[in-house]
Amino acid sequence: MVDTVAFDADDTLWHNEHLFQDTQKKFEAIVCRYRPGEDIHDALFAVEMRNLQLFGYGIKGFTLSMVEAAIQLTAGGITAAEIHEIVQLGKTMMEAPVDLLDGVEETLAAVKGRFRALLITKGDIIDQTSKLERSGLADHFEQVEIVARKDAAVYRTICARHGIEPARCVMVGNSMPSDVLPMLELRGHGVHVPYELLWAHEAHDEDPVCERFHRIARLSDLPALLERLMAAPA
Repeated sequence: MVDTVAFDADDTLWHNEHLFQDTQKKFEAIVCRYRPGEDIHDALFAVEMRNLQLFGYGIKGFTLSMVEAAIQLTAGGITAAEIHEIVQLGKTMMEAPVDLLDGVEETLAAVKGRFRALLITKGDIIDQTSKLERSGLADHFEQVEIVARKDAAVYRTICARHGIEPARCVMVGNSMPSDVLPMLELRGHGVHVPYELLWAHEAHDEDPVCERFHRIARLSDLPALLERLMAAPA
């Protein structure tokens, strides 16, 4: 039996990755003034990966990585005005409207009526809290957890804090490494809802061979999946 459903936020409930990809194109245009033809995309990604342990996930860390990458790629030649331009790109991302995916409100309403609902998202607490408030979805969740990373240990701690038995929990999200695999490790259910854009850091090649792994085409398919799980023999 399932009694708890936990949701990821970015690119599961609202669009997010397009902001990063659109901003990266603008960043590349700035750096291309100095390094035309350079593989700026991979260079920025390498800086982001080095900085994850220090800055964490989210727009602020991404902005700092853009600044660092710009300085490195231009050998310090980038101007203060262009650095300011990059910082403004980050601010624009943080002020962007929260655009919900189709069917989100109806799905959350259906889940809340039958299951305990949680939001578990990683990133900067100020940015994630702001997006949740602006989304209008906060009332759908009994608890909200904003964490620095997502792995089995983090999910185990969250479950213990809220009295949740992992085996009776479903985690729903667009990322296999962050949302699905850690919950499967705890013997809970993981539901993958693919999003059209995916950050390279969240890529995963092989699906787990596990009856507790599920994939749905869109979030609005979740209530039907939950009904099937509830009807399945123990």
